[in-house]
Amino acid sequence: MRFTPDTAVGDGDLWTCSAGGTAKKLGSFRRTNGIELSPDEKTLYLSEASNVGGKVVSNLVLAFDVDVRTGEISRKRVFADFGSLDGSGANDVDGMRADAHGNLYVARWGAGKIAKLSPAGALVAYIRLPGIDQVTNLELAGPHGRDLFAVGACKSNPAKGCIDRYTVPVEGRAFSNLHG
Repeated sequence: MRFTPDTAVGDGDLWTCSAGGTAKKLGSFRRTNGIELSPDEKTLYLSEASNVGGKVVSNLVLAFDVDVRTGEISRKRVFADFGSLDGSGANDVDGMRADAHGNLYVARWGAGKIAKLSPAGALVAYIRLPGIDQVTNLELAGPHGRDLFAVGACKSNPAKGCIDRYTVPVEGRAFSNLHG
């Protein structure tokens, strides 16, 4: 990802690696950051943001059909457009994690919260954490895979990084795959 005052296609890319280690560029995008797979590993999610005049103006989660054997993607579509969902298109989309039921948790840097999206892309809820002001990345882990760990700027001192935890009802996709 490359942060520029006026975002252009090519500021973010998507790459895959073959089993032999050869890197292959799958596409050029605006500013990309978060990436995640659906629980059935048939859908790849990728965040894409746009700036105009140094201000964030758009934040999307894109979805693609993916072949996990080859790494090839197809059928690009908008999974979630935060400008349309709730008017928060000016708050960055950051790290993402899916649970085993296909809900997608999306860090919203600039909004100080985490969006929970249904498998259909509907906004289900926002999660606010007591210790973090700017959420940057997420992971579902813990003994049962239901602890949503978030990192970001501390509310008490934004110059420092903090970790916070929130328990979700369903284990994480990766946790489920590893322990299922």
